[in-house]
Amino acid sequence: MRFPVLSVTALAVAVVSALPAVDVRLEERRAFNPRALLACGALKLAYGGQVFYPGQKNYTEENEHFWTPTNYLAPACVFAPQRSLEVSIAVLTITNLKATFAVRGGGHMPIPGYANTNGGVLIALTNLNQVTLSADTSIASVGPGRRWSEVYLALAPAGLVVLGGRVGLVGVPGLLLGGGISFYSNQHGFASDNVVAFEVVLASGLIVTATSKSYSDLFWALKGGANSFGIVTRFDILTYKSPGICAGIAQIPSTEQEGFLDAVASFGQKESADSKAAVIPSIFMLGALNMTVYTSALFYDGTQCDQPALAKLNAVPYIVNTYGPTTLYAYVKGTDDLIGDGTRQVFNVVSSYANREALQIVHDTFVELVTAEIWDVAGLQASVAFQPITKNFIQQGINKGGNPQGVDISKAPYFWMVENFSWTDPKDDARIYATVKKVTATIESKLSAAGQLARYQYLNDAGEGQKVFQSYGPGNLAKLKAIRKKYDPNRYYTDLMPGGWKVDEA
Repeated sequence: MRFPVLSVTALAVAVVSALPAVDVRLEERRAFNPRALLACGALKLAYGGQVFYPGQKNYTEENEHFWTPTNYLAPACVFAPQRSLEVSIAVLTITNLKATFAVRGGGHMPIPGYANTNGGVLIALTNLNQVTLSADTSIASVGPGRRWSEVYLALAPAGLVVLGGRVGLVGVPGLLLGGGISFYSNQHGFASDNVVAFEVVLASGLIVTATSKSYSDLFWALKGGANSFGIVTRFDILTYKSPGICAGIAQIPSTEQEGFLDAVASFGQKESADSKAAVIPSIFMLGALNMTVYTSALFYDGTQCDQPALAKLNAVPYIVNTYGPTTLYAYVKGTDDLIGDGTRQVFNVVSSYANREALQIVHDTFVELVTAEIWDVAGLQASVAFQPITKNFIQQGINKGGNPQGVDISKAPYFWMVENFSWTDPKDDARIYATVKKVTATIESKLSAAGQLARYQYLNDAGEGQKVFQSYGPGNLAKLKAIRKKYDPNRYYTDLMPGGWKVDEA
């Protein structure tokens, strides 16, 4: 049975009016908080089969709709809205009751509690899954329940792409609200720079559309300010013609360290001037096999694969190299099939200037510490990927109205590096987390001493405790805080929804 909007809101208000006043920031957040149970009950009355409780099949499926079990928690219930209005009603119900909650899109963030909750209400956006084209095909409207491989598949018949994840299983909302690096970013900027409208549920329950002309301050904040401002229920994204590409992965033996790092440095400084080329070179360490290899994900926007921009990386002697003609969907689907589910994961981010000295510092420090500290951990896979960021990448964001990141273009090009650790046994969690912090701190210390440490920290690759918003452009954190206060004066999306990167906690 479905209740009208006013009835559900009135129910929530009536229930909460019988409860004592509470400062949620001081309230103990424990499993199955009674306030969350009341919110679950109100939503169940209104939406019946869209609310799931522990023990139900759909509860398990939605609660484990994550890339890694580090985010399998224990929400009091899961609510799966089917349209924006239902998200609005859920926000009104939950916030009136002062219950805690979380919102989950694609579920790729590995930090525990950043997209899930112990004892609160989990709003799972799975059913907000539209992918539609405007009449002139210039804009794709995408729901937050999608993952990028699904978006690319939907757009492929039209020969179109949008700027999205380079890994297909990454979710749409997390990538865009954190900025988002795409294979097309050297041509068009952050993925979020290519969003022309955000449909947003505000803390008041009001549903608005933020664009460069309407709610323009909110529009700017959502291009990298994360989830402190509202729940985005639709992204309108610019499309680009790209019916065919060249892409693949080269696997390179550890004996080719010097040639590999030389080629990576050269691309970062020179060949990346071809904005259609993109690469993700990585150090990949496999503890169980006692093996270190190098990999290069190679990409070119076009069907002529023999490109000077990628010649040096393709010339490094390899074990196997799959680079060749394909489509964006086929490439990400193929790489997704190589990524196993069920392993525990943690990220950390480091930024440097794009040169050979910085690469060597990161390489040597990472390999040395991983080998010394955690090489015997069961199922260990440790990698660091070097992401070249060009002046044109940054300039595109400026041309499109700017973004909160405010990366200093004068010091580009950069390498934005993501450390990724995966393992299998929860008993190794504390040891891994401690080592990750040590690795990052040591790398940053050595880069700083060499004058190679860059300021900006890319949110989507950052680990818990890293100072992301503090690394944004001058004045931008203060501006983000003011926008947060304007649209969420009661701090509902900060205190009641504590997961994720919060501007007020920076």
